[in-house]
Amino acid sequence: MKRREEYKQYLQSVDWTKQRNIALERTTGFCQFCGDVASQVHHVKYPKRFGEEHPHSLIPVCERCHNISHGVQKLKMLTDVVQMTELTPNGGRLKYLLSGARVYASAPSWNRALQVPECRKVWFESGLARTALLKKDLAGGELEMSYLNTAVYRWHAVAELLRAFDREWNNTNYKSKSKQEQKELEQFYNNYERLVSWGYDLQERALSSALNPTAVSTSSVTQESLIEAMKEAVAPRLRGHDDKLHEHDVVIAEIVDAVPTLRDQDEFITIKQAVSEKGFDSTMMPLYPQSRENLSGLTGRMLKDSNAEQGASVIARVDGQSIPIEMNTYRRRNIYAALDEINSKKQYGLLI
Repeated sequence: MKRREEYKQYLQSVDWTKQRNIALERTTGFCQFCGDVASQVHHVKYPKRFGEEHPHSLIPVCERCHNISHGVQKLKMLTDVVQMTELTPNGGRLKYLLSGARVYASAPSWNRALQVPECRKVWFESGLARTALLKKDLAGGELEMSYLNTAVYRWHAVAELLRAFDREWNNTNYKSKSKQEQKELEQFYNNYERLVSWGYDLQERALSSALNPTAVSTSSVTQESLIEAMKEAVAPRLRGHDDKLHEHDVVIAEIVDAVPTLRDQDEFITIKQAVSEKGFDSTMMPLYPQSRENLSGLTGRMLKDSNAEQGASVIARVDGQSIPIEMNTYRRRNIYAALDEINSKKQYGLLI
């Protein structure tokens, strides 16, 4: 049987369904690249025998990112190159190429220099190619080039990927990983700021060498590439300003959320959302009266007993549960009233 036919059969098997579900569970069903809903699972590397994939070689993706991952493009050749070496803040060593006032290196070289944790190496190297495709228009030029038949990537693509790692860390802390992997990821995260600053410093030194006629580099630099390199050098400062503006927007949004009177009291919401809005602990056992139910369960029972009006049910994930479940919704004012009643009559110290 041809391998293509074998692969088609494998995709219909129970083994593949299991492997696919494990991968999707790792990102809670979202594309590991762009954060959109994942509809497919991408093989970064095909195994010799189907069914023996390494978990890190399977990446949940949306259709667009999957198509990009399998896309074939003809890379432009990198010319006028000066080979350089640099030490990284975490003790790694980067062998990179300086061309047109820009810094390039292969995916494995960036990987080793940054000391990306083992469990994220596949994601990092495959992510560079995808980022180079998606971001080249925003970056004002090619982020992926070819040198001696090897794909090399500009620092700009690496920085985008590091920011994606930072966002994922702040959103999930990679809780689905093993304790050892979490430890390695935390160590990498602790070096995140230093690595980003180091990379931009490296790019700024490349720019300086292009402006300085006595610099080591003798490669020719066009006016266009020099202007783009200068944009990259000031990008972190501009991004810092944008981040401050974003922080202000977030603060305003938090203030609005913190004022209950600004919320629609007739809106149908879940008990979990109402508990969060009121700042209560959904797992606490208020003992009302001497009940052993937690706050959410007790509130739901009270609302049902009082025949409170229900809205359309929603699918949501309960804290500590991996499988989404159907949850009832009630008017905000009714849930708030039940919570306030429970809170006013809770009895502490009675649980034996």
